[in-house]
Amino acid sequence: MRTRTARASQASRRHLVVCVALIIGLCASLALAGCGTSAKTSKVVKVGYLRNDLHELAYYVASQKGYYKDQGLDVREGGVFNAGPEEMSAFSAGQLDIGFVGTAPVMTFAGQGMADVKIVAQANMGGSSIIVRPGLDAPDVAALKGRTIAIPGNATVQDFLLRMALEKAGVDQSEVRIIVVKPPEMLPALASGQIDAAVAWEPYPTMAVAQGSGRVLETSEKIWPHHPCCMVIADAKFLDENPDVVKRFVAAHVKATQYIQKNQLEAGDMAHLFTGQDTAVARAAIKSIEFGFRPDIKKLEQYATFMSQAGVIKDKNAGAFVRGLVDSSFLPGSP
Repeated sequence: MRTRTARASQASRRHLVVCVALIIGLCASLALAGCGTSAKTSKVVKVGYLRNDLHELAYYVASQKGYYKDQGLDVREGGVFNAGPEEMSAFSAGQLDIGFVGTAPVMTFAGQGMADVKIVAQANMGGSSIIVRPGLDAPDVAALKGRTIAIPGNATVQDFLLRMALEKAGVDQSEVRIIVVKPPEMLPALASGQIDAAVAWEPYPTMAVAQGSGRVLETSEKIWPHHPCCMVIADAKFLDENPDVVKRFVAAHVKATQYIQKNQLEAGDMAHLFTGQDTAVARAAIKSIEFGFRPDIKKLEQYATFMSQAGVIKDKNAGAFVRGLVDSSFLPGSP
């Protein structure tokens, strides 16, 4: 009897050991798969951004440095666009989850009910300049009176910057001729004398100087310090269904932005790889861009007021419109 009992006891112990081993193996497998921790759960995110845009460098840095992967995100290129309205149309069609795009197209599409998105972080501030053609003896903005000035689009941030600069210089808008020209076409137009000045974002001002097709008259930082430029936006439905994913994406974006701030020389080299611009141009251009991730509500309200007055957005209450558009809760330090 004691022998049979001993054998039964040994069998039970062996069975217990096997079970424990299986449990340990299963837990190890789950841990390797990332199960049980939301920060490691793989999630596909379709991201859109603008082609060759230095302002959106944080996207490239986060991709190359593995910051998205560190957050358990499978970030995939949902589209590379030549202009902000093209990207916003992709949001309208439900083709993108998150995107890097200019403030103007975001407010335009959101303000006209053409896209349901939220600003979840900022990509950059500043980064634009007023450029004048070679040979134009203009010491300041006041000297542009009677001149032809190009902007990339009506109601754009560059349009607002120009009008602000003219007002500060005491020049009435009726005393200049403002026309719309795409930034890539501004430089040859300046070089040939078809236009006297232009307002463009980087790298075009730096390219103008490098090519001898123009010189910088005034930077946007002097016109409107720390003004909003490009934003990180999320599709509202995607955000509602995946708040943790958006939070992780923003965390990677913040880390990439901080990397750019602390490593400008390498960031300039990465900007060269991201845009295909000459290394010297890329390094010089990013010095004019202020990389930051926290939206300035007051400045966005100021710009929204301008867009409302221009009839671009329907909501006449700029403050309410901006507060409904911006969701900063995913940024560090937010409640």
